[in-house]
Amino acid sequence: MSSSIYVDAPAERVWKLIDEARYWPEWSTICVKVWGAPDEDGWQRGHRFGFLLRIGGRQIPFFVTITRVEAGKLIKWHSTKFTITAVRSISVESEGNGCRVTDSKCFSSYLLPIGLAYPRGIIRTMTESWLSEIKNEAESHE
Repeated sequence: MSSSIYVDAPAERVWKLIDEARYWPEWSTICVKVWGAPDEDGWQRGHRFGFLLRIGGRQIPFFVTITRVEAGKLIKWHSTKFTITAVRSISVESEGNGCRVTDSKCFSSYLLPIGLAYPRGIIRTMTESWLSEIKNEAESHE
């Protein structure tokens, strides 16, 4: 599952919003809380941190492990909850005078039907809301 949005702001500004995870709850209605967030040098492979997300009217904690970082361009992590492994990547690419932000998720499980724990419609709505909030925050700070 992948969603993207064009943001009429420099890629550096957008990346800073993503990079400073501890501030996500200040501009996102999806993210309630972040703990153990990477600092300036913390986006390293193997770093673990957590966040509390609003999903389908409930608050659900996630603990993730960073698996790949390309500074200014890409962050990828994975988490496992209820035997379901989620892999998420967030990328920022310059496009014209702004940039394109893409949020991709892939779910797998050897045991549970994924759709019961992570209904596609709810995950898509949450992802697109988060991308819209990034867009609004980045474009409002010129």
